[in-house]
Amino acid sequence: MHLYCPICFAEISGDQQDAPCPVCGATPDEWRQRDYTDRLIHALRHPNPEVRMGAIISLGNRREARAAVPLAECALAHPIDVVQALAIVEALRNITPSPERDQALNLLAGHPARAVRRAVAGKEARGDEVRGVTG
Repeated sequence: MHLYCPICFAEISGDQQDAPCPVCGATPDEWRQRDYTDRLIHALRHPNPEVRMGAIISLGNRREARAAVPLAECALAHPIDVVQALAIVEALRNITPSPERDQALNLLAGHPARAVRRAVAGKEARGDEVRGVTG
């Protein structure tokens, strides 16, 4: 099992998990004091795609607008992971309509993968109709 520093994502050994990170010096207590949504947003930069996917799903369920742009940036940082990017579009559908969500969808409209661009362009990607919100 691979363990990572929650701040810099350096790989650490099991006996170092409760000690300060040997690379960045961060302590586990510093990490635990962060807001949960901030920790999920930070996890979007994790090197393990499974960790990123868990954060994507959780952020979509939390429906916080401040997560929208970091979600889009995650999709653009990993352009060949189309499944992840489509999950991000789905997560954005769950986020309450906001300028941040619109900005994120506009960023994803330029994604290199056609499937992602098509998902963003579809009315269902905006999520308003799915939740019964009308303009």
